[in-house]
Amino acid sequence: MELLGDIESYPDWSSLVAAIDVLDRDADGRPSRVKMRAQVMGLSVTMTCAIELGDDHAALRRIPHEGASDEERFDAAWSVSPSGAGSSVTLRVDAGLDAPAAIGPFGGRIAKKLVDDLLADFVRAV
Repeated sequence: MELLGDIESYPDWSSLVAAIDVLDRDADGRPSRVKMRAQVMGLSVTMTCAIELGDDHAALRRIPHEGASDEERFDAAWSVSPSGAGSSVTLRVDAGLDAPAAIGPFGGRIAKKLVDDLLADFVRAV
């Protein structure tokens, strides 16, 4: 779970994230709220996220921009549970992001590939 809380390390293990620049974080330095700029699949994305870490789960949730009509969402919830001699990892993603209309017909396949790749990268990293 520490790996998921270390936002700056995502480019080290995720093939989807090329760079992350932390612009602001909670005053105590804990990874509970972070504003970042990320290069994800060739796109520059700036967002503020709430991060929740537990012994067997982690969640990263996009916080909407203040004072604006902002209906975009991104929630990624990870859980790890014992499975035989190893562990089972589950990733649930709920996202609603503005995207060019041309992506519309392919959106479901793109979203599935993103989640599959992110999960595979995480499993390799741990």
